[in-house]
Amino acid sequence: MEIEECKQISILDVANRLGISFKQVSNGVYEHSEHDSFRIFSTTNTFKWFSRDIQGDVIDFVRLVKGISFKEALAFLSEEPFQKEAVQEKRERPFYYPLKSVEDSNCSLARYYLTEYRGISEENIQKMIQQGLIAQASWKTNETVEPVIVFKSYDHRHKLQAASLQGIYKNHSLPRERLKTILKGSHGHIGISFDIGKPNRLVFCESFVDLMSYYELHQQNLSDVRLVSMEGLKRSVVAYQTLRLIADENQKLEFLDTVIPSKLFPLINTIRDTTSYFDNHPDLFTLAVDCDDAGKDFSDKLSQSGFPVLLDLPDNESGKEKRDWNDILREKKSDLQLMIETTKETLRNQPVRQTSQCLEL
Repeated sequence: MEIEECKQISILDVANRLGISFKQVSNGVYEHSEHDSFRIFSTTNTFKWFSRDIQGDVIDFVRLVKGISFKEALAFLSEEPFQKEAVQEKRERPFYYPLKSVEDSNCSLARYYLTEYRGISEENIQKMIQQGLIAQASWKTNETVEPVIVFKSYDHRHKLQAASLQGIYKNHSLPRERLKTILKGSHGHIGISFDIGKPNRLVFCESFVDLMSYYELHQQNLSDVRLVSMEGLKRSVVAYQTLRLIADENQKLEFLDTVIPSKLFPLINTIRDTTSYFDNHPDLFTLAVDCDDAGKDFSDKLSQSGFPVLLDLPDNESGKEKRDWNDILREKKSDLQLMIETTKETLRNQPVRQTSQCLEL
């Protein structure tokens, strides 16, 4: 059976034959009985496991649940008399940014939070603002209006595709004390990117604050690189930014205009399997993710998928459960401030040496 024929096989029928239970939660949407973030979309004959950022078609589904290769999945689907589905290709709606009219061009509160609480230098904050990556806006929740920092995500056409919000003031009713949310309709596969020179490699961080912290700590040694915040741990962002870099190198950015998010990772799998590109670019991407179990698991899975992964994790000599790049930056700045204060105190307490000159006439 041809690949395109296999893709028309009903993913729900396959799940049923494999003894995997999905319940219908809305029109065309089915949820795994044990994992509520694992969903099947019957209208597009695709699936997505949101908590693990894994998605794909019926072939990818079989590979995932059976733990087999692409060829073995094709063989499995070809052998059994499965039902067929009329597949409707899902197209994402354009992202709408509703906060433009309530932005504050001064960004004074955003600057204050990022310098005082996060240790980012004013100079680097200004760079991000000038590139349109940071803004300050007013966000209304129920009856409350509060100032927020907006982190903006642009695609290969420099079109705004997503935005994340970070609260400035503490709110003890929230689990993280400060508001954190992603605007509705954001296209999460893009990531937030900051270019240095003409990028020929990629560095991935988990959040934009971590990206700024990494840049602050390493900027003297960074050249011709694109720093990317995945806004989590997302293989789709790794895939999109990798394809973007390759397309840009070959002056074929228009190729990305037609690629739907569910096809991003299968596409870089195809490049891995049919070309020597990754062999010829062993330092293509670096994972500067958090030093915790989730970050290590993410990097392990990418490595096991056959991609060249360089790790650059924050030091964790203290053995804490989680360390990120902003932890490192704030500690270094705190140590520096302590050293400055100690030096000042030492100089203040030193006795003044008086000298006298005797002039003989």
